Amino acid sequence: METTTTITVTTAMTTATEIIARVRTRVRLYAALAGAALLGGGAGGCATSGPFADLIDHESPLGENAGGDRTPAPAPATGMASSRVVHLEIPEDAGPEQYVRLALERNPAIRAADERVRRLANRIPQAESLDDPMLFIAPVGEMAETAAGRVDVMSSVSQKLPFPGKLETRGRIAGQAVAEAVQDREQVRIRVAADTRRTWWSFYYMTRAIDVTEQNRDLLAQFRLVAEAKYRAGTATQQDVLRASVEMSRLDDELIELRQRRTSAVAMLNQLLDRPVDRALPAPRTRELEPMNLQLEAVLAVADRSNPDMARLHERIEGYRQRRKLAKLNRWPDLTLVVSYNLVEGDGLSPVANGRDQWWIGAGINLPIWASRLNAAEFEAARGMLQSISELDSVTNQVAFRVQDALTRVESQQRQVILFRDVIIPQARQAVDVSLSGYRTGKLDFLTLVDNWRKLFEFQVVYHLNLAEVERSFADLQQAVGRTLDRNDAGASAETQPREVALNSPRVQP
Repeated sequence: METTTTITVTTAMTTATEIIARVRTRVRLYAALAGAALLGGGAGGCATSGPFADLIDHESPLGENAGGDRTPAPAPATGMASSRVVHLEIPEDAGPEQYVRLALERNPAIRAADERVRRLANRIPQAESLDDPMLFIAPVGEMAETAAGRVDVMSSVSQKLPFPGKLETRGRIAGQAVAEAVQDREQVRIRVAADTRRTWWSFYYMTRAIDVTEQNRDLLAQFRLVAEAKYRAGTATQQDVLRASVEMSRLDDELIELRQRRTSAVAMLNQLLDRPVDRALPAPRTRELEPMNLQLEAVLAVADRSNPDMARLHERIEGYRQRRKLAKLNRWPDLTLVVSYNLVEGDGLSPVANGRDQWWIGAGINLPIWASRLNAAEFEAARGMLQSISELDSVTNQVAFRVQDALTRVESQQRQVILFRDVIIPQARQAVDVSLSGYRTGKLDFLTLVDNWRKLFEFQVVYHLNLAEVERSFADLQQAVGRTLDRNDAGASAETQPREVALNSPRVQP
């Protein structure tokens, strides 16, 4: 009994040792098969080259490794002011372009657009990579009995190799999405710059309007002193004094509204600069009209080359052209390579069983026979091209209108500024001086003096409004064009070359 037990234990230990050895052998075999498959698919894992290669991340921006190890990531911002740098100081003499430069450096919408570009750039290596190789193992079941012995384990590794050109075209499609995102980012930058310019000039106008209103209130206070002196002398009625007081109260009401609007403009500028909205800004200094001499044809030519909306549609058309190319390539089959290895045991039923393992290499293809799906994919891409071309025509017309409208406003408002500055305001000021002298001598009544003063006050406010509107319209013009313009030479600001869209149909040439 003890002998039988000893033999059984010895046999079990021997069997366990053989199993462990066989497992080690199989592990080495599977590792070799997987390595061969990965080497065969190495072409799909190479570094991506192209215009967006520098945008592709090789390390996680959150501190995560590719294997999943994580280092502490930056904590998300919490609270209304946590992401803002409150120590940013604005120079006392800062003009609109200095504000624009700060906004382009700090605005969070621009940062978000930049992150979107980088996010989409990481789709390019995904699109250009091969599919993962497939490892197949069948270790359990009733295996085949061959002359060499019984099959113990069946295994294979397969790798799908797309038809030549497919991976490259997929990468180009992903690249076109990045190109569209780049134009979207440029559009965001242009919008932020235009909003900053318009808001700064609103801030400027409110500041100048407050100054003019306060100065005219002081002037009106002098009129009231004259009216009071004449009333005490018996040469004027108390109505003159009361009218002056009423006009001063009206100015106080206008000052309340102007200061509220200036506070809103300051908050908007701070928001564009990513600062707390209640931070103070230095009062803008008085500015004079900067003449502009722009020609519509030259500005339209710059817009045709520079407008991001138009450039984005050009990129979209090219993206649909690549999709159509991929749809045609999908009509060709892909190749799948298979390496198979079967472990055979030497204790088969056949007396000549030698336990020789089996291996083979094979290839297969998919059969793209469902024409309706393939046709629909190609037709969809073609329709996308036509849709984008029509959208390009629409955007081109809109840009032309916006350019002409903004340029017309710039020209007319510029003439108004010159008219108010050189003619209307000097005449109105002279009328006030004459009215004041006439009132003091009793030749004119106080109502005429107040009426002439009110016109002068309104003309002064309108002058600063028109000056601000010239620059606001110029900001609209630059936004429509898509770049900063030289005030006297639009053509000198163009740096990019016009794009062309080559399609099969001659009617779709933009």
